Amino acid sequence: MNFKLARGNRANRKLAAGAVLGFFITGSVQAQTPSGVSLYGIIDTTVRYSNNNAGDNNLAELTDGYFNGSRWGMRGNEALGGGLSAIFNLESGFDPTTGISSQGTATANYGQQSTGGQGRLFGRQAWVGLNHDTLGKLTFGRQFTTAYDATSRFQPNGHPNLDAVTILNGYTGPRQDNMAKYFGQWGALSAGAHYTFGEVAGHMKPSSSYGVSLGYKQGPVDVGGFWQQANALTTPEARKVWGLGGNYQWGIVKLTFGYLNNRFDVSPTRNDVFTGGFAVSATQALTLSVASHYDRQRNASGSRIMVTGVADYNLSKRTDIYAEVDFNRINGAYALPAFMGVKGSKVGGGIGLRHRF
Repeated sequence: MNFKLARGNRANRKLAAGAVLGFFITGSVQAQTPSGVSLYGIIDTTVRYSNNNAGDNNLAELTDGYFNGSRWGMRGNEALGGGLSAIFNLESGFDPTTGISSQGTATANYGQQSTGGQGRLFGRQAWVGLNHDTLGKLTFGRQFTTAYDATSRFQPNGHPNLDAVTILNGYTGPRQDNMAKYFGQWGALSAGAHYTFGEVAGHMKPSSSYGVSLGYKQGPVDVGGFWQQANALTTPEARKVWGLGGNYQWGIVKLTFGYLNNRFDVSPTRNDVFTGGFAVSATQALTLSVASHYDRQRNASGSRIMVTGVADYNLSKRTDIYAEVDFNRINGAYALPAFMGVKGSKVGGGIGLRHRF
């Protein structure tokens, strides 16, 4: 780096000195920073209106986003040689309307340690592991379950964030504490598995969760299946789920489909969940999508029907605006969801803004 200073030009000398000092400070910081570390995040928020709410039939609100839970995080890797790398991910969820931390757990259960209802600093993900180019990835910490990962392909926009438009992740569980997880991919084939340590002294079941998944992705086809058991941490109850599904890219249209079976060891609850949907790339910037779920509760003779549609417009590669509508109907003895006031129908919709960095 070469600076030419005009003699007597004090302003230029100060500017050059500042630049040199900044160069050495920056170089020092970079030298101490692990290679391959990046900061990232998503902020997604929606102005939403809905009816049939608990305590207030009609509700207008500023809420978390339709597509994503807002988060910021750090991820990184360090090459160790021979195709092996050390990797980590720390991801913090937050409510964009208030700034408070998210993913709090009121009581310990199904792989979640209690936080007393308080949010977590890195509630979305907190893990470290090793990745090999051919052998796969092994990670340890708070992570998403294999069933949650597998069912993302069943829906046109992956797992949505709003409670009113989610069903599958209520059965798979999005994430768990104390997890050892493996994922490998070999060409079109992939496989995953996880084991979650219950960490409750004297508990009859040594693990709170374990599961496996298989996937096949080749050209326009992306399909997979999974099986998972999640044990309650403090009771004999266990939730067992399995499912099959995927998506097919047909020109500008993405078709999605899936089936999930849920049952409990102690409770007589049995569920059959069918999903279907599509996304159309109407223009380079505009995507239109529709998703539907039908959840049939066999033991209690009830059901939930959910249909949602979204128009998403990209203002840039990192920023988009969208409009969404959703409809829910609860029939029979199906358990009333927390987002509804009384059984029957619920309609909602909103305008959202999402930014990625």
